[in-house]
Amino acid sequence: MKHLISAVAVMAFVAVAGVASAGDIKGVIESVNGNTRTVTIGGVAYVFPLNVDLNIAAGQTVTLTFDAANGRNQVSKVAK
Repeated sequence: MKHLISAVAVMAFVAVAGVASAGDIKGVIESVNGNTRTVTIGGVAYVFPLNVDLNIAAGQTVTLTFDAANGRNQVSKVAK
């Protein structure tokens, strides 16, 4: 019985850990790092994949649409 409960608990954790969540954030860009393709808003880093334009600068107000998964916030859309 203990093994069954442990197995169910592990499966539930794995299922939840892999779930991605989507969101939007509007704020002022604090920094842009072209080497790592990241921007920081409110102390949080957002990663820009190669298919999303990184033509923005610190000090601009933007709205980012992103997916949070595996400890990363990956941007899918930018509105200036």
